[in-house]
Amino acid sequence: MKNGFTYWLRWVAVLPGALVTGFLATFPLHWVLYFTLVDGEIISGVNIKLIEYTLYPFVIAITFILVGFEIAPANKFKTSVVLTAIWILSFLGVFIFFSALKPQFELRSALSLLGAFLGLYIAWRKSKSESNIREKRICRPRKT
Repeated sequence: MKNGFTYWLRWVAVLPGALVTGFLATFPLHWVLYFTLVDGEIISGVNIKLIEYTLYPFVIAITFILVGFEIAPANKFKTSVVLTAIWILSFLGVFIFFSALKPQFELRSALSLLGAFLGLYIAWRKSKSESNIREKRICRPRKT
């Protein structure tokens, strides 16, 4: 049965699962940066906190879109479009409401939007290739 318990559970898990996984994806980013930019016990003169601070929004955005795409049981590309819209609306909300404090469009902001649109593009490519595979299975001529 398509509309069983796991089907609805996956729909319920799309938003929280994508959000939690987006934040959890920052840990591997930290480890990669730390282990590649550290010589023994001394950091090689590179401030990895600034690099992390700049790259976190990109990693969270792209992971948020792609994990939501994978969790959704059906209409995966539409789900990624909705998640991208949620991401952009929340970005605009934060940008507008906190503009009284410090209105700046920094590199982090641009990377956040780039991550969201890149995640949407990857989801579009994946959904396109999955539909092509399904069409090949359906349209394959039978051997007699």
